[in-house]
Amino acid sequence: MSKTSIRRVRGIAIFIVFLALAATILQLEKRSGRSSSFNFKDSQNEYRDLKFINKARIQFIALNVSDAQTGIDKIIAERSKQRIRKQSESSYGAYLFTVDQDEVPTIVEELKNYGSVVSQVEQVDTSLVNLDYEGEAARLASYEKEQADLDLVRFPSEAQNRRKEVLHSLIQQSRSNLEKLQESESVLLYITLSPQSSGYGAVGTIQNAVIRYFVWLGIFTVAAILIYFGTRLIMYILALMGIKGFGSDAAGGSYTYGGSYSNYSRHSGYGYGNKRKVKRIYKDKSSSSDEDKENK
Repeated sequence: MSKTSIRRVRGIAIFIVFLALAATILQLEKRSGRSSSFNFKDSQNEYRDLKFINKARIQFIALNVSDAQTGIDKIIAERSKQRIRKQSESSYGAYLFTVDQDEVPTIVEELKNYGSVVSQVEQVDTSLVNLDYEGEAARLASYEKEQADLDLVRFPSEAQNRRKEVLHSLIQQSRSNLEKLQESESVLLYITLSPQSSGYGAVGTIQNAVIRYFVWLGIFTVAAILIYFGTRLIMYILALMGIKGFGSDAAGGSYTYGGSYSNYSRHSGYGYGNKRKVKRIYKDKSSSSDEDKENK
């Protein structure tokens, strides 16, 4: 192999190395951007606004999201008391449901069969802690009795009308508190499901990047070989078809032009190395010489 061919092969190899590196970086960035594309904002707001004495939030990741979704569906079907949200996407999930308070540890252990529990947070609504069911029921009965008495007034005053509006709000609030107190032994459970990459962690990420790099390196190397031999085959076919300029030398990387400039230079008499002497004969000068001889 000539030095020129070696330089060409070396240049192509360097180009393939950097091209594989660029493809690996782009793929990792694309995967990283896709992993954070899902928005849990709606389910988070719903979890925040729902008033329950006991709340628990579990952040869950899994390599096989499909199996994890099936496992969560099974948990909801077997253990939930009230289903509020079930949002299953291709690689994500958000679930809101209520369970008995003593069921939470069991659910956490079942989730570990499908992936990893990243975080677990439990909350208690302090605004309802100081309320008891009997006292809230008595308060509701008092509000309802006062409202019934005001309804009997045939021509209520403006103050009585305002009091009726206030009582209506108080009755609604008391009823809501009673419903929550009835569920005091329940927990509002919020589970978020996200995909876990195969290279989770720093070491795994590096291993994943190295594997992807060598995969791209192999792909580009095979592609370069196919392009090289494919180009030679096309040029060979064109030469067989009689297309001028695509001879066997052209298939090897050179192009031959028709005609010969050297022949033209040799026969035309022009060139840097041509120093031909020209003897010139002047007709007028020779005639005048002959006339002088005759006069003598």
